Amino acid sequence: MNFEWDEEKRRATIRKHRIDFSDAVEVILGEPMILPARSDIEDRFIAVGPLAGKLVAVVFTMRGDTVRLITVRRARYDEQKRYQTVHAGTGPRA
Repeated sequence: MNFEWDEEKRRATIRKHRIDFSDAVEVILGEPMILPARSDIEDRFIAVGPLAGKLVAVVFTMRGDTVRLITVRRARYDEQKRYQTVHAGTGPRA
């Protein structure tokens, strides 16, 4: 599986959310909960999973065989609850 991202967006995400795209790849490679994401531009998805003791949400799209990361942030309350329900308490607590 190949990954790509916009380097400027990566730096902005590190400043804003303190999470690096290169670390967020771990979420997608793990056992994330995948949700649809709203976008008028392209099909996007949200991968919710643990990273460094927190649940994060990785927004991405597929371009052929390549996963293009759009952004990463701490998972929202509703995303955390859904993840915990799906994984029966195996994820980090909110």
